[in-house]
Amino acid sequence: MKIKMSIVFILLLYCTASVFAEDWQYWSTWSAIHDISSKAQVSALTEAYFRGISDDYVYDEYITYSHKLEHGFGLFGQLYFESVKSSSNAWLGTRSAVAGLFYEKELYHIGRIKLEDRIFYRLNSPAEFDYHRPRLYFFRDIGQIKLTLSDEMRIDLTGERTDKFYRNRIYAMVSKKVSPSLLLGIGYLRQSDKNGGSWESFNGVQSLVSVIF
Repeated sequence: MKIKMSIVFILLLYCTASVFAEDWQYWSTWSAIHDISSKAQVSALTEAYFRGISDDYVYDEYITYSHKLEHGFGLFGQLYFESVKSSSNAWLGTRSAVAGLFYEKELYHIGRIKLEDRIFYRLNSPAEFDYHRPRLYFFRDIGQIKLTLSDEMRIDLTGERTDKFYRNRIYAMVSKKVSPSLLLGIGYLRQSDKNGGSWESFNGVQSLVSVIF
C-alpha cells in the first residue's frame, strides 16, 4: 500500500509539473559509495543531462571525501569536473575544487533534515571563486521506500553574473535498496534560471543507480 502511495505521489507530481513545463529533460545519475569508518566516507558520482533522447549536453563528475563531526555537523571536500556543450556544439570543460559543510538532524516521527552548503573554486578559465550552492534535504522512510525532497540554490561569487541568485533546483525522488549493495531511484526535478530579471524553467525526470560497498 505504501509503495503504491509513493508511485501515485510521483505521478501526480509529474502531471502537475507538465502543466507548467516548457520542455522535459532526462538526467541520469550513477554513484559508488564506500564507508571508510562510521564517520568517514568516500564516493564517486557521475551525471549526464539530456534534452532529448540523444541530445546530451552536460556531463559532470564528483569525487568526494566526507567526515562527520559531533552533534550532527560534518565537513567534506570534492573534486568537480564538468563538460558542457556550447551553442556551437563545442564541449567546454570546467575543473573545480569544492569545500562543503553539512548539518543533519532527526525530526521525531517526521523524518530527517540535512542542511548543506558547497563553495566552488574554479581552477581554470580563470581560477577564482565561482559560486556556492546551499541545499536543504528532507528524508522520510515509507516502508522500504525512501522519499527525498530537496531545494538547492546557486549563488554567484564572481560578481560577473547579472543576478547574484541565478539558479534554483527542486527535487523529489523515491528510492529503494534492491540488495545490500544496490540502490535504485526515480524522481522529478525542476530547474529555474534567472535571465535578464525573469525566471525560465524546465522539468525533468531523474534516475539514480548507486552501488554501496
